[in-house]
Amino acid sequence: MTIDEQNSSANGMFLTSSILVFSDENYNNNQFIQVVLLDDLLINGRHRRIEDIAIREYDGSLFIQRVLKLIDIGPFAVASMALEIPPEKQNAAKLDTSLLPLNHSKILIPYIQAMAAAPFALEAIQLEKNGKIWNILEIGLGTGILNSFLHNIFSSMNITAIELERGMYEIAKKYFGLIEDNYQRVIIEDGIQYLQRISNEPKYDVIFIDACYDRIIADVICPVETFMLEQNLKIVKKALTKNGIIVLSVLACGEYRTNKTEFVRKLKEIYKKFGFDSQPNIE
Repeated sequence: MTIDEQNSSANGMFLTSSILVFSDENYNNNQFIQVVLLDDLLINGRHRRIEDIAIREYDGSLFIQRVLKLIDIGPFAVASMALEIPPEKQNAAKLDTSLLPLNHSKILIPYIQAMAAAPFALEAIQLEKNGKIWNILEIGLGTGILNSFLHNIFSSMNITAIELERGMYEIAKKYFGLIEDNYQRVIIEDGIQYLQRISNEPKYDVIFIDACYDRIIADVICPVETFMLEQNLKIVKKALTKNGIIVLSVLACGEYRTNKTEFVRKLKEIYKKFGFDSQPNIE
């Protein structure tokens, strides 16, 4: 039995096609929720699931988000992106979600919202400088939520995304609308190795690091251990312009938050200025 067959037989809420079928019989408390299973796949032995989740609110409005789940660590979504629904399809009885475009102008996940806002809050990027092209590096493409948002909203950004796993790059392309052009590109490579290789090339105004483990094997889930080593943090620093900044995703769980505190202390020793540290969101 394939993964698809196992999942579809284990839970009747999943539809193994991309067609949503709406019926008044399915309404519960004036809200309808339906899940479409788009794909189940293994990447380096780890189980990923891609779903479209449709919510019909009590006022009749329809919202659909595409999510990525890492089944090995739990049933919750680790990435989500809204789909664009044309007005004429808001009340359709049937809807093929695979034909709907992704909405790259909106970020649904709070911590990625904070990462996107950080360069502006810290004045590393100043849009009033007309004609200035800002060089952006993202280490950890994931599904491409952050870089796709920046690429869609700001024409003055030259974005390079580094992703270690080709499988994640393929997911971003196939299911999350990743676009590659003259202002956005993806390189499949280890992040530190990339920075060492381009050490003599032009620097970056902003470096985003959202490189996480895809399973709970360490005290700190984000970033991976490579980006917690002092020598590697210094390599990252050398890739910045004079006024450049690093925006780093850090996630530590429960009793292990002391490890995060120690990591933040190390960051403050290496970098002259330390912006803001958002509150933890996992208990």
